[in-house]
Formats: sequence, structure tokens, C-alpha cells
Amino acid sequence: MTLIFALFALGCGGQPDAGHGHSHGGGGGHAHAEDDGSSIAITRWKAGYELFVELDAPVAGQALAYHAHVTRMADNHAADTGTLSFRFEQDGFAVESHSNHAVARAGIFSTTAAAPGEPGDYELLFTYVDGDDRVEWSGGPVQVGDGEHVIHVGEDEGEVSFLKETQWQIPFAVARAKDRGLAPTLTVGASVQAAPGTTTVVAAPVEGLLAWADDLPVVGRWVERGERLATLIPAGAAEHWSRLQADLSSARIDQGLAEKELARVEDLASRDLLPARRLDEARAGVERAAAERSATQRRVSALTSGGAGAVPIRAPADGYVISVGAEHGVAVSAGTPLVSVSSGSGVLIEGRVHDRSQSELGALASLAVHRGDWAAPKDLLPAGGELLTERLMFDPHTLSAPISVLIADDVGLVPGDIVELQVGVGEPVPRLAVPRSAVVEINAQDVVFVQKTGESFTRRRVVLGVADPTHVEIVSGINAGEMVVTEGGFDVHVASLSGALESHKH
Repeated sequence: MTLIFALFALGCGGQPDAGHGHSHGGGGGHAHAEDDGSSIAITRWKAGYELFVELDAPVAGQALAYHAHVTRMADNHAADTGTLSFRFEQDGFAVESHSNHAVARAGIFSTTAAAPGEPGDYELLFTYVDGDDRVEWSGGPVQVGDGEHVIHVGEDEGEVSFLKETQWQIPFAVARAKDRGLAPTLTVGASVQAAPGTTTVVAAPVEGLLAWADDLPVVGRWVERGERLATLIPAGAAEHWSRLQADLSSARIDQGLAEKELARVEDLASRDLLPARRLDEARAGVERAAAERSATQRRVSALTSGGAGAVPIRAPADGYVISVGAEHGVAVSAGTPLVSVSSGSGVLIEGRVHDRSQSELGALASLAVHRGDWAAPKDLLPAGGELLTERLMFDPHTLSAPISVLIADDVGLVPGDIVELQVGVGEPVPRLAVPRSAVVEINAQDVVFVQKTGESFTRRRVVLGVADPTHVEIVSGINAGEMVVTEGGFDVHVASLSGALESHKH
């Protein structure tokens, strides 16, 4: 809410107007008027641009003030270059025209212009040119008054006011609700596994005692090809190795105790509480303990060297460790899997389906995956995604069926990820749909915000139907052709909670 008020104040060039409107600046300092028919508001969308114009109802021979907001819809960009022109036509001929060759400020063309000299009915047209872009909008019929303005019926406005100056400063987008081919989609919780062919398993070549290296090959750790992961101690030397391990542990403990004793003695000697002889003895004790530990470590290293018959276990490839088959210090038989490394980019996604409304998975319409830290699902079909399961076979005990998807390319997933798999099956059927991002959940209700004019919106409660990875069917709540907010809907909701923003009228 604080952000909305801050952006509102910034967009309006200072403090919010205490009255009914605010000034957009530029020529004429035109302010929004009450909806009493003395002004005309026009909103049009065409060729990727939105035009929102407010102008005084024209009176023959008099100047009228206006300001026009031009927005490039692809990136919610407020026009800061280009030329905006408008003209009054009768029978296809221009009677009066005016052009702005520069914006008053970003997104807004604002000044005063002359109305036609004669009263009557005219057609109002607008043209925006910026480089190679050229867009023309029809503003519809307008009446030029004789001595006083003619009351014009304004466009139907929504109950939520959300100013252009605020829209331009946040991620914001609108799109037209229209029919789109949608197929029923199964949404499945799943996990990511290493794909077959991308995993290398290292097995014990001989019987022996397994001794992992100091850098344990734990699951999820990256290892490099040739890196020593473990050593297999020959069966005949296993008992000797176990004794050496116990001796090494004792040597570490003795060294630690000797170092603590030295620290204690040094403290007392610094205060002349002990003779120098005691300090020499403590230092010698540390040296003896360190020497014993070093000697024991050398005996362990000699036993685990190739010369003593020990077998080194090395990483077979660069990749992540995905499984570890045995514990440190245990006896393993020849052929026991010790470590598995995933070195390829492909992954296997496996999940279980609980929706029993469909079992045949033919005619794959869409395939996508979504991870919690992603902004949107990723389409798997361009990445070589393949649905391996041809038919859902439900287990009567778990009331679920397994489903598997193989992805050949790298899509940013690694073994161990927990994801949501979205599988569209069946022939797509045209349905009225909007992007999934257009649906905002408010108080446990699905809501879509419809743009009525450039700065006014209405809240619609909707009933959702079939969905695919990017769009969802609207069963009821909006009509085809209406402009819906596809990004920034929650910001519009926040604006609806602010009386200051809602008080703004045109």
C-alpha cells in the first residue's frame, strides 16, 4: 500500500490533489474533470499500442485542452518519443488537425488545440508515428457545440482507478480475452531423477573394506572425473586397517589434550606461577603427540596405497553424486555399487497421478514443468520432452498411477528437484481463455481485473475451467474481447483498497 501511494504521488508530480483530480502537467495544465459531460475520455487498443485520451468537449471556434497517454503494450513502455496527431473529419475530409511532435513528459502528449470553426457532427481520429511504427485509432463521433459544449456520454468506467503514471512504473500488462485451443491438463506432483544413459555407477572391483576419502562423496556433491572418492582395503589387511584407524583416532585425541595442556601451562607461566621447566615439558608433549599422529597417518596411507594392494575408487565423470551405496569402514563384496554420478543434461521426471478422470494419454497437446523458484512453467516439447507413459495404470492400493517424462535437453532441472508436471492430453477445443497470470486469488476467490478505460478497472469473479501450462478457460465472469490485466493484477487490487485512488474521476 505504501508503494502504491508513493508511486501515485510521484506520477502526479507531488502531493495528491485534495480535490477530485490531478494535473498531468504540460501545456494547459489540464486536470481531470468530474464526469459531467464537459470532457471526453477515449480508450483504444490497436497494433500493440494503447491510447488513452482525455479532452474538453469541443466548442466551435474555441480552444480545447487535452492530454493523451500512449503506451507500448509489449513492455508497458510509456512513449517518450514520436508524434501524436489528431483531426476532426467530415465526410472523410480533415476539417481541423493538430500535431504534437514531442511529449510533455514521458507517455503524455498534452497541450491546447483549436476546435473546428463550425458546430456539428465530426469523426475524431488519432495517429501516432514513431520511427517505423504507425498506429491510427478512431476516436468515434464527436459533436462540436455552438457557443457551449455538448454533453457527451462517457465511456463505461470501472470501480477501481489506477493511474497511468503508476502503471508505467511497475510490471504491468493487459491482453484481450479470446478463444484459444485448450486440452484437459493433468497436474502432477513429481520428482526429478537422472535420465537413463546419463548415470555412471562405480562398483567394487574386488572384495574389501571400504574407506571413503576425507571429502566424502555425499549425495548432491559435485565431483570431477578422476577424483579419488574412496579406497578398497584388501580383505587380508582389513583387520590391520581397523586397528590403525583406532590408533589414529587415539593419536588425534592425545594431540588435542596436549595442546590444551600447553595453553594452560603457558597462561600460568606468563604470570610466574609455574617454572619454565613445566612449559618446556608441555611443549615437548605436544610435539610427541603430533609425531605419533603423523606416524600413524603414514601407516594408514601406506596400507591404502596401491603398493599394498589397496584399490582406489575414482569419480568416473564430472557430475553430481546421486547415490552412495555403502558406509565408511564396512566390508563390501565384489560388484557392490559404491557411488553413482549423473553427468548428462537429460533428466527423468516421475510422479503419480491421482486424477482418475482420464487414463488414455494419447494425442499429447502440451507438456510443461514448473519448479517453485521459477516465475512460470517451462514448455518441455521444444526441449525434447517425451511422455513415456502411454496409459495410466492405477494401483488399487494407492489409488494412483505412475507417469514418466524423459527430457533430453538441459532445462535447468537436476536430480532431486521437486516439481509440478503439467500434461495436456486430448484434442484442443476452442475455449474463452486468459493467461494464468491474469487470475488473482482474493479471499479464496478467483478474480480477474478488466480494463474499462485507460485508468479504470473492474473486478470480476470468474469460474475457471480447463487449463494448459499457460492459459486457463473462463467459464463465466468475462466476455470475449474484453481487456484483462495479465500482469499487475494484485497491484490493481491494492489500489482498490485505497480511497485516495478511487476518488479520481474523469
